[in-house]
Amino acid sequence: MPALLVALLFSLALVWLGDLRAEPTRAIVLLMAWGLLGLLAHALDLRRHRLDRPGTERLDVRRLRPRQVFVAALAVRALLLASPPSLSDDLYRYIWEGWLVLHGGNPYLQAPAELGLVPELPVRELVNHPGVTSIYPPLALWLFAVLAALSPTALLFKAAMALCDAGVAAALAMALRARGRSTANAWLYAVLPLAAVESAGSGHMEFLALLGMALALAHWSEGRSGLGWAGLGGLVKFLPFVMLPSLRHRQPWLLLLVLALGVASAWPFVAAGPAMLRGLLTYGQHWSFNAGGFALLSGLLAPLGIVAREARLIAVGIGALVVLGSWWKLRDPARVALWVGGAFVLLSPTVHPWYLVWVWVPALLCGVRSWTVLVLLAPLSYAALTTYDPLTRAWQEPAWPAFAQYLPLAAAALAESLWQQMRPGPWSPSPMPSEPSAEPSRSASPI
Repeated sequence: MPALLVALLFSLALVWLGDLRAEPTRAIVLLMAWGLLGLLAHALDLRRHRLDRPGTERLDVRRLRPRQVFVAALAVRALLLASPPSLSDDLYRYIWEGWLVLHGGNPYLQAPAELGLVPELPVRELVNHPGVTSIYPPLALWLFAVLAALSPTALLFKAAMALCDAGVAAALAMALRARGRSTANAWLYAVLPLAAVESAGSGHMEFLALLGMALALAHWSEGRSGLGWAGLGGLVKFLPFVMLPSLRHRQPWLLLLVLALGVASAWPFVAAGPAMLRGLLTYGQHWSFNAGGFALLSGLLAPLGIVAREARLIAVGIGALVVLGSWWKLRDPARVALWVGGAFVLLSPTVHPWYLVWVWVPALLCGVRSWTVLVLLAPLSYAALTTYDPLTRAWQEPAWPAFAQYLPLAAAALAESLWQQMRPGPWSPSPMPSEPSAEPSRSASPI
């Protein structure tokens, strides 16, 4: 399968390159080439299958089983485990905070820069923003602690996130099949670089929560309750919680179990009191990177004398209206996740590449193609690493990558909207192709 071959070859190329932070330009070129060539190979593969005669024995990406998608995704991610987590150092904070919890500490009170009464780990010196306390929900800290108890190493944490991400690809295939749609989009998720590099390469914990969201969507699509999975995902990172109102009519008692688990996971840390939110508030008030819609909003509000802090509050208010509107108008939790994930990406002052998975997964499930344009261009944000100073650990973000990412997204969204309006009937994602007959049709063309 051409797209899988492209993914495997470029994974090996990234591993061969080694420390990507030391070679940011080459890393960006490889990631961009992987995405574009992978998408082209995927398109050619789809076209080849459409031209196949009935009865041709070929593995069709349009009707893959979830386990086939899982194995392919895992193969790509397994290669990337050999690459050091050099595009981001978030992973070292996960390890340190898990180690701290494991030894009775409280990450909401004890920042990595503070000397603690726990056995020292070398990764403590690698934690970014060491003066900031934890920004993660309590259940996430316990999961970090479990992994740290097994082995407080980058490899184990990356392997766990890679396994979760391969599960996301499989769950996406489950949801697509349950809706009677082609599984080609699940295959696309498995072989394009964004999720693979950010899970297996950098070990981001996003994929722990994303797996809960993806499984919730798969279960709902199959007519079962997805409340439990959405609740678990939301306890690790909050975004999956937005689907709960559209899932609540199926086994609502699961909400009580989610609430009980949330209370139990938070109880050991309640001594921190309001300080449990200190790190998260610091992040929300001061962090800024690769902003799209928020940068435009801030620019429009600046002549009115509205400063950045007030613009952040306005963006939060707009996001809240999007959430309420999606709950009111939409019944499909995938559509709710798409709208809320899109609002999060466009309105957030901080948009790291791995944040895009929150909108990309529901977009693939709903058949919205324009977000894939932003996914392909996301490596451009790593241009900031070309100014990285290893001594001060500081860098200067250039302005051009944001324009290079969000303007094509806007053009693609407009083109997709116009295309849908021009079609003779209501547009929907491509259906699952029927199984080929063992015998060629009598009316089939001989060509």
